[in-house]
Amino acid sequence: MIDFILPLFGRFHPILVHLPIGFLVFGVILIFWFGKKYAIYSPIIQLAFLLGGISALLASMSGFLQYQNEGYAWDTVKFHLILGIFTTLLSFGLWYHLKKAASTPTQLKIKGAGLIMIITITGHLGGSITHGDDYFTEVLPPELQAILGGEVSNNEPLELPADNWEEVEFYTGAIQPILDQNCKSCHNPNKLKGELDLSSFEGIQIGGEDGHIIETGNSEESALFARLVLPKDDDDHMPPKDKRQPRKEEIELIKAWIESGSSKDVKLGEAAIKVSLVEPFFKKNEIPFYPVVEVAKLPQDSISKLRDEGFFAEIVKKDSPLLKISCINFPAFSDSDWYMLQVAKDQIVYLDLTGTAISDAILEQIATLPILTVLKLNQTAIEGSGLGKLAENKNLKLLYINDTQVTVDKLSALDGHPTLEKVFAFDSPAADNGSPSQFSFYLESGSLSLPPLATDTIVY
Repeated sequence: MIDFILPLFGRFHPILVHLPIGFLVFGVILIFWFGKKYAIYSPIIQLAFLLGGISALLASMSGFLQYQNEGYAWDTVKFHLILGIFTTLLSFGLWYHLKKAASTPTQLKIKGAGLIMIITITGHLGGSITHGDDYFTEVLPPELQAILGGEVSNNEPLELPADNWEEVEFYTGAIQPILDQNCKSCHNPNKLKGELDLSSFEGIQIGGEDGHIIETGNSEESALFARLVLPKDDDDHMPPKDKRQPRKEEIELIKAWIESGSSKDVKLGEAAIKVSLVEPFFKKNEIPFYPVVEVAKLPQDSISKLRDEGFFAEIVKKDSPLLKISCINFPAFSDSDWYMLQVAKDQIVYLDLTGTAISDAILEQIATLPILTVLKLNQTAIEGSGLGKLAENKNLKLLYINDTQVTVDKLSALDGHPTLEKVFAFDSPAADNGSPSQFSFYLESGSLSLPPLATDTIVY
């Protein structure tokens, strides 16, 4: 009934290990703080090192018990344990020297500095055992990880090529990356929780303290899969609920691998995997909506001045130089006010002149905006006589001319525009006479209609 006491004490190691660090660092600080006057405060400093030595002894004992009961390899813990014992001895040694006044202030400072160095190394080794060798470096950019000589961590989600995914090796290219992200931190050669190593195919085949974790062809009887789908509050659920959880699609991929034979060399195509199972992992090359250009940021005082003049002005996203400008609160804006926007000429990607007092003459000025992407001319006196000038806006994608007098003939001046994708022309002559596909761009004319619902005809 009392067999649990020693393993339980071992599990207190992560708590106990912080006590000596606090006491000993405090003692060394006092040595350096008081300098030659340390003798006056010697009883306090002695107490710090005595408590530090006692707590270091308890931490070493609990650490040794944790090593014995938690499945850690000796090669993994030996230097950490040896330095922990050395820290204990040095702590008691400093306490004894202070008690006997056997060292000068300079000697004590040297010993104290050495103790801090040993504590630092010991703590680093302990952290590496608990969290992995790359605990500190895994959050660094890959380039910096490489400079520091560490293994470059891959924290990116699993990606598969959309074109030739069938040629990807099922285990190496899909399953092991999933295990590396979600399981490897606790199940690796240096930290064998449950005596299970999930960092290699060989380790997976061997299994853990409860036996094999894969029943080939039967995912429901395979612990590797079965534990993933248990409720998070279940003690047997893996990974533990406070750890990162694999995505549903990743779990389904592990299931499919087991049921396909859990081979090391089989490829996805050979395993008869459906494309729907791997499609969530296809690499998506997202094309940014706004142009990617090197543009200087507009000074904040210039943006503030635009706002003071009545414009709604904001950046498209944090730290971006690209601007959205709207006249929603400036209906009196006219052709002659264009000079106000000259300061932001190179940054404007979105310009909304809806409901303003502009005319076709302003189109010549708008054509000078090099990265304009969205242009709204709704509810204005625009008739379209200068629309052809917008061909100079090489990044224009969306044009809104709702509730204007623009005709199909005038709109044809934009036919063949290299980037224009859609023109919205609701409540305009262009909507009455144009068709969606008659131009190189799509003409959204408001001709869409929804089928009537049954409830629309109910009479109450």
